[in-house]
Amino acid sequence: MSVRPFIGISLDNQAPNQSPGVYELPATYARAVERAGGVPLLLPHTHDPALRLALSEQLDGLLIPGGDDIDPSLYGQARHPRTILMDSRRQAFDLAMLSLAQQRNLPVLGVCLGCQLINVHRGGSLHQYLPDVTLKTRIAHSNSSPPTDERRPGAPEHDVEISPDSRLAAIMGERRWRVNSRHRQGIAALGRGLAAAAFSPDGLIEAVEDPSLDLWIGVQWHPENLEGPARERLFAALTAAAASRAARR
Repeated sequence: MSVRPFIGISLDNQAPNQSPGVYELPATYARAVERAGGVPLLLPHTHDPALRLALSEQLDGLLIPGGDDIDPSLYGQARHPRTILMDSRRQAFDLAMLSLAQQRNLPVLGVCLGCQLINVHRGGSLHQYLPDVTLKTRIAHSNSSPPTDERRPGAPEHDVEISPDSRLAAIMGERRWRVNSRHRQGIAALGRGLAAAAFSPDGLIEAVEDPSLDLWIGVQWHPENLEGPARERLFAALTAAAASRAARR
């Protein structure tokens, strides 16, 4: 790769109500971007529109990682007792950066919460607690106490079936993959312009994409915690699309 693109990664908050607040990010995200040939840039949350725009103008791609739950009022629902709200500052920042990325056609990869944010950003909705949802079959999408390392024996995992005509299928090269799972919420109604790109055996949407953009993909699993092609191909696609954009820029 002749150009090493800058990939912005949104940060999470540790004890967001604590003063002073603390940003945090599992190192696996940044390492996955580095291995794929990108330069990870960690993005602090700012509510200044001019600063957000300045940040977006320095980026060639955007990665939205996992985290807690989106405020359900954004998609017209009351809060479920099991919903754990993400920090409102991160939520506002991530949605604003997605809007800027869409305007500039920046390559975007959303992971778990990031996938859900992509859907809600486009006006879609979520199932707030999957055990309450009637699906084709019952499979584990999360542990009650998720492990830090998704590769640990006993962590939930299942197959996903990738839609054959999707951009995701072209990236992954195979129709079926074994993935990890750590989400108690899931996509209900698809957002505007999005297509379902993968499904779990119970019929739940496991990936979304916008075919009209260069790269705009969200997956419910955590590729940064996988080994081999299941991880490398997604991050390689993100950095390749970002490098192509950086070369044009």
